[in-house]
Amino acid sequence: MINNVSPGFIPSTPTVNPAATPGSGSTAGNTSTSASTSKKAELEFSPGRNSAKDYSAVQQSLAKGKGAVESAQAATTDIKDSLVKVRDVATKLADDSLAAPEREKLQKEYSALRSGIEKSLEGASYKGADGGKGVNLLTDKDSTKVTINSYGSQSELSSSKLDKSLGLPEKIGSASEARELLNGKEGKASALTSAEKSVNESSERLAKEDKKLKAQLETATAVSKAAASLESERTGGRSASRAAPDEESRAALLKQAEETRQQLKQQTLGLGNKEQGARSLLSLFN
Repeated sequence: MINNVSPGFIPSTPTVNPAATPGSGSTAGNTSTSASTSKKAELEFSPGRNSAKDYSAVQQSLAKGKGAVESAQAATTDIKDSLVKVRDVATKLADDSLAAPEREKLQKEYSALRSGIEKSLEGASYKGADGGKGVNLLTDKDSTKVTINSYGSQSELSSSKLDKSLGLPEKIGSASEARELLNGKEGKASALTSAEKSVNESSERLAKEDKKLKAQLETATAVSKAAASLESERTGGRSASRAAPDEESRAALLKQAEETRQQLKQQTLGLGNKEQGARSLLSLFN
């Protein structure tokens, strides 16, 4: 099942910029300035922290997770149908009086069903729109992590870690082997019963995960759209990397521009104030 690391899509307690948190030796003035800067950091959209790009990445991660779940669900549906047929074939093969031609025909049918199950398990792998490493929630040895909010919190999608053939024998060579497949041996559950149980448990788990991911993805999609709209309005349609500077950055840019203006002015004075070209240049800095 999905193990939530963080409740909800956005943590209820805002993360404060550590640089803006007042230290133990700060003065009252510095504390006031730091608190103001901290509050601004909490609310402001900026590239790399709660930007539209961050929310979009969350949406994509959840979408890939949901796609993996849906792919595994489709596979389990096919496999459950195949297991019903396997039980039917095994029941017929358990008859000692079955003629050789009929037994051979049923054996071929069983082999085809077993191969189909293996293909279904392999086909449960999902790569997603990014075309990255495939995720198979039925056979992967490790769980898959999904990002659930813009702060990087993650949830795990567990894998069933099923055997590629569900433990079913390669062939049913006799009536006794067919009965063992159906009923087990020496008090142990049969291979067929174990396979049916594993697939049913996987199906139930995937249904719960699909329901939770659906709700998370709907929230992520709505927030991503809202963030993109707000960021577009804030930047006037510019990309986040070209967003308008905040007050602190704007002040630094103006200071740099003034210093450059004074330097150019001093350099131009060296040309001589009586020259017409010098006076024209100086007029630009007054």
